[in-house]
Amino acid sequence: MPDVSLLKVILVITMIGSGTAGAEALTLEQCIEIGLKRNLALRRTALERELDAPASRAAWGQFLPSVSVGFSIDQSAYLNRTYINPDGTVVTLPFALDGRIIPVQKGERRGSRYFVRAEELLFDGGRNYLNLKNTDLQQRLRRLAFENERLAVRSNVRSAYSNVVARRQQLALAVEVISQRRRQLELARLRFETGSVTRRDVLQAEVDLGRARSDSLQAVVDLRCARRDMNLLLGLPVDTTFEIAGLPPLFEPAWDADSLVNAALEQRLDLLSSRLSSSIMINDVHAAKGDFLPRLTAVLSHDRTEQSGSNVAFTLSPRNRFTSVGLTASWRMFDRFTRSLKVQEAKVKFRQSMIQTAESARLVRSRVLSALDRLKAIRRQAVVAVDNSRLARETLDFEQERYRLGSGTVIELGAAQVSYIQARSEQIRLETEFHIALGELEQAVGKALETGP
Repeated sequence: MPDVSLLKVILVITMIGSGTAGAEALTLEQCIEIGLKRNLALRRTALERELDAPASRAAWGQFLPSVSVGFSIDQSAYLNRTYINPDGTVVTLPFALDGRIIPVQKGERRGSRYFVRAEELLFDGGRNYLNLKNTDLQQRLRRLAFENERLAVRSNVRSAYSNVVARRQQLALAVEVISQRRRQLELARLRFETGSVTRRDVLQAEVDLGRARSDSLQAVVDLRCARRDMNLLLGLPVDTTFEIAGLPPLFEPAWDADSLVNAALEQRLDLLSSRLSSSIMINDVHAAKGDFLPRLTAVLSHDRTEQSGSNVAFTLSPRNRFTSVGLTASWRMFDRFTRSLKVQEAKVKFRQSMIQTAESARLVRSRVLSALDRLKAIRRQAVVAVDNSRLARETLDFEQERYRLGSGTVIELGAAQVSYIQARSEQIRLETEFHIALGELEQAVGKALETGP
């Protein structure tokens, strides 16, 4: 979209949010832009992309050592009133031994300690490397999910916009029918007064007018509901009101079917996601096999401690030191076949994903061709509907004139009115379905299409 149009959309969003939207009607593309900026489901999906940077750092961080530090102080008190002789007898203190008294043993102790520990997993069967690869694939999956949601928003807004336009046209048709019914009632009363028709024509005209009024009330309700549905998709307050333009003109879909199929096979987001998921699963197979390999870990630790009596304060610089460096290799030789089961489960999931991807690719051609055929068929039907609507209008005008001159009957006029309403409603329906079918074709191809080839 050009920069000027984008600025216009931003301005309209601001005006809508403040309740000061002007009378300028929004086009379909402008409503789509609003939906892409404000749709709540799309914004929720976009939040998942905020995981990309933390997940990447965490994956790379698995190659770095884990470091922990700590500091502790403790205080203890003891009181010993007995002790055990070498022969196993228990002596109660105080106790006289060789002319001297052994008193009750009691006292307090204080201790200070801090430590630094670093641990590095040198080899884990390649799991960290495979996890790094999967992290990148998951980031791409999140981007595809976001783009897929954008495409869904485009299609849904197109459908909702088309529905609002159709309901608006149905309301206009209902108002037009009320005008016709009033004219019919006036003619029936005039002819009844002159004696050219019976009161039956007047009663029938009154019934027809009542039905037309009832249809117009229902059309008003349908239009309001359609507007609320569109506001939900656009992320606007439910009861927001603003003018929208009509639907873009219909065009002849002249896209080459094979080109659309090839584009779908290359760009369809669910296929791309399925292929990425298969890549993740084959990495999971390799990771499960890695559990059969040994693990190699290096550890460096440094401790400083100091014990003191109750009359000595705690210290932040203990004087006793202990430093150790270790290298540990561990190899689990037998785990009751659990690892074999995990490897087989990973293989089965990978094969299932490959079959699913192949099946999805086979269905793409059918879906694209069906969507394109439906769009072309609706286009042809819409052309016929336009002619039928024009002819039905001419017939209605002709019957109204005949009835006014007294040569036509109320039955013939009513049949012409019903024929016109049906033809006009069918035209509105097909024009709406054309744009809905266009959105379905975009989803089948996996990208937004131009409004003309």
